[in-house]
Amino acid sequence: MGAREDYQAVMETQLNQWKAQTERLLAGVAQMAAPAKAEYEKNLALLQAKQEEAWENFHKLTNASDGGPWDQFKASMDKASGDLRAAGERMSSQFKV
Repeated sequence: MGAREDYQAVMETQLNQWKAQTERLLAGVAQMAAPAKAEYEKNLALLQAKQEEAWENFHKLTNASDGGPWDQFKASMDKASGDLRAAGERMSSQFKV
């Protein structure tokens, strides 16, 4: 595989891991008390939006032509994955899940 294919494989694996993490977080909602539940759901919605954005960037990346467009989508994918990682870590640490 080339560098492009390696990068795409790593990103797809990471996105699937974050998806699994989000599913675990969704399961935690039922066990929360009302005051914390509202904040938890708000943060979870933000995490899901970041995840959707990252998947959209991934699909654009995999369909982009080499050179300029692929490089631009890679930069967007790097940013989206960083945002998603930070949102997941913030939620996990804030709610101890």
